[in-house]
Amino acid sequence: MILDKPAIVIVPGFNEPEKDMLTLSDGRRQLPGLSARGYYCEIFPQYESTLSERIDLFADFLTELKSRGIPFPVVTLGYSLGGLVVRGFLRRFPERTADVLHTITLGAPHWGITVDILPMLAAFLRLRDHAIRDLDIRSDFMQWLNQSGGHWEGRWRPWDRRRDWVLDSEPWIGPEGACVFSIYGNVPHFGDDNDGIVWKDSATLGGRIRSHELRYEKANHLNLIGAFNLGTWLIKGFRFNDNVWPAAIAAIADHIESHVMAEPAARLAAAEASS
Repeated sequence: MILDKPAIVIVPGFNEPEKDMLTLSDGRRQLPGLSARGYYCEIFPQYESTLSERIDLFADFLTELKSRGIPFPVVTLGYSLGGLVVRGFLRRFPERTADVLHTITLGAPHWGITVDILPMLAAFLRLRDHAIRDLDIRSDFMQWLNQSGGHWEGRWRPWDRRRDWVLDSEPWIGPEGACVFSIYGNVPHFGDDNDGIVWKDSATLGGRIRSHELRYEKANHLNLIGAFNLGTWLIKGFRFNDNVWPAAIAAIADHIESHVMAEPAARLAAAEASS
């Protein structure tokens, strides 16, 4: 197979059906997705296993794609929990860093989330995804992924509920030579620092991961991919439209294309400077 642009491997989020990822690849309602921009897309299947198990399954999936003749390196694109899978792949298999041109995450909680609402949602919707505990901000998985734990600073009071999660040491971002990029939502009426599920600081590891912000009133966690869920609508008030996910598509493509073009230009400039 010969491709003009790198193939993109899309990884779904927590309890996320694969069909929800088709909006990213195929678009909808005559609005283009990544395929219309010239990208060949593969979607990693939905699993109910732990995050650690999913990382191993993802590694096998990439091996299978290579055996099928898909050109490497590829771009990995992880939505929500899927962002932890694609970054976790680099953490567990640093020797395979060259297989990935860009690691892009969309609405990913890189230092975790407080899972207080998730067990309630899981029970309400009868979900069986075993990764729910791995998402917790204090979980062993998060400490392994970031090579750092963290702690709360500030004290909760009825009149001031602000607390800050602070990492105990500088976190691991990715292996040398890896390009990690985070795209996240920011809804002003949710406090102007989160998408209703994932904090801005978690999506960027406190500003340490290069990032692009989608700041819209409907840039909630699910609407980053144009998805709708009755449970989160009832509990969180999440609504969807066809304005936010096209902005996410544009940010993904712009990052890939600007870096693909910028890297040869940088090498040329360096070569001219040394001559």
